[in-house]
Amino acid sequence: MKRKKRERNNILLHGSNDFFIGLNLILCRKRHRVFSFISAVSGCLLLLLFGFSIFSPPPTPTNHFLAHHSSVVKEREAVDSNFDTVFQVPASGGNFGRDLWSSSQSKFYYGCSNASQKFQTADVKTHPNRYLIIATSGGLNQQRTGIIDAVVAAYILNATLVIPRLDQQSYWKDSSIFAEIFNVDWFISYLERDVEIIKELPPKGGKALIPRSMRVPRKCNPNCYQTRVLPVLNKNHVVELTKFDYRLSNRLETDLQKLRCRVNYHALRFTDPILEMGKLLVQRMRIKAKHFIALHLRFEPDMLAFSGCYYGGGEQERAELGAIRKRWKNLHASNPEKVRRHGRCPLTPEEIGLMLRALGFGSDVHVYVASGEVYGGEETLAPLKALFPNFHSKETIATKEELAAFSSFSGRMAALDYIVCDESDVFVTNNNGNMARMLAGRRRYFGHKPTIRPDAKKLYKLFLNQNNMTWEEFASKVRTYQIGFMGEPKEVKPGRGEFHENPDSCICQAKGVETIQNQTREDQENNNNKKDAVEMSDEQLSIEEDPDWTDIDYLDNAGGFKELPNLDSSVLTKQEQPEVEEFFSD
Repeated sequence: MKRKKRERNNILLHGSNDFFIGLNLILCRKRHRVFSFISAVSGCLLLLLFGFSIFSPPPTPTNHFLAHHSSVVKEREAVDSNFDTVFQVPASGGNFGRDLWSSSQSKFYYGCSNASQKFQTADVKTHPNRYLIIATSGGLNQQRTGIIDAVVAAYILNATLVIPRLDQQSYWKDSSIFAEIFNVDWFISYLERDVEIIKELPPKGGKALIPRSMRVPRKCNPNCYQTRVLPVLNKNHVVELTKFDYRLSNRLETDLQKLRCRVNYHALRFTDPILEMGKLLVQRMRIKAKHFIALHLRFEPDMLAFSGCYYGGGEQERAELGAIRKRWKNLHASNPEKVRRHGRCPLTPEEIGLMLRALGFGSDVHVYVASGEVYGGEETLAPLKALFPNFHSKETIATKEELAAFSSFSGRMAALDYIVCDESDVFVTNNNGNMARMLAGRRRYFGHKPTIRPDAKKLYKLFLNQNNMTWEEFASKVRTYQIGFMGEPKEVKPGRGEFHENPDSCICQAKGVETIQNQTREDQENNNNKKDAVEMSDEQLSIEEDPDWTDIDYLDNAGGFKELPNLDSSVLTKQEQPEVEEFFSD
């Protein structure tokens, strides 16, 4: 019995052991599965976190510039495929260790236009029966070029010059005569040793003289005048040269170039009412600030349409300017990208503002703006005004009553702008029209006052990519590109460009002065970059010599600004488009 009972207990014990062993096996298997499951889930989570770390963008850094500089006037952001670049325009112009308002080299150069001893005077060479009349063309500054060249043409022809007849039929619709814009008595007396000038034709035998009307080619040289005009003058005694603008060669002998300078910079003086009003405008700008910038801004719809430029206004801009452009039947299809790439598009008001800030002019600078109708109106001007809030014009610093005597005459209003721009500490332009050229030359002659002409060809690429660089990089490139375009002495090679813009024959250098010893570090760097500056200037000149909206020849289909051979008279019969020519002249 006991034996059987022991055997039964052993069986139960073995069964229990087997049960617990089986249970342990089951639990181990389940625990392994749970751990495997947890491991799998953990691995997936790790993979997800790794993926997020790769494909998510990095955290945006805190904008300390805005936090510490509340005077920032503008912020732009551009995002490319890999990173964000912030283009921030500071309110301050920065400190470059130089004087923004003058050139350290200007004191070593001065205007010199006295005639040489071999230059014959009017009383010796003027023929008694030769009278020259000229009819100018275009706006005030284009007409000014015609008046200057008319005096030289009269000297070449040994003729008496009758006071020039101003253009009263052009786009500008100004009925003013010469004596209402220029001081006629001063003009005659100042030039009396050079050319005999009279106010009107004298009668002959009690009868009025009838002039023979003709036109000479563009850039006609002295030989051209002697072969084309002189025979007619000898026969008829009175010749009227019509549409007289850029009708005299750019390159003349030194004494004739100096005569040009005497006319332009000394004999052509505005009337007293214009001078007094102009002086008042300058005084009011001086009350506002010790120094100021004058900006000649050309951004009229007609000009933009003719140029073929595009400024990002979408279909509305294309439709509006395209409709205006259709007025000129002979214009080829526009290629805005090509035109802008070649530097032929005027800078926008915003681009001018960015350029000035990069050159060191801060938001506290006062800016006088001489402009006509601006395409886009206040919306177009808004970025410039944001950059330079001290924004003025003759209409804002003078009353309507004060301007009443001038406001109905475009030439007289342009004369007021001319005076303020000439008297400004820094003159800036966004274009290469006649006023810009005339003032650039005048400011060289009278002390090389800073005159900023944008290197549009290089700046175009910079403005295109401005959002892909920092402000510091942008500003540095602007300062580099503008070397050779700031109105410094010797920027342009002698004989290059329009003489009215670069009157090199009338600029003399002080003798016995070692200018290099007086140079600032920046001046020395500029000299080190002289080759680059000359190349830039040549580049600018090549642009000017090509036909575009600034070239009067292109506007009346007479070809580029180049010396013309003695062509057949058929060149004079080519159909012209006066409204186009006259509008873009200034």
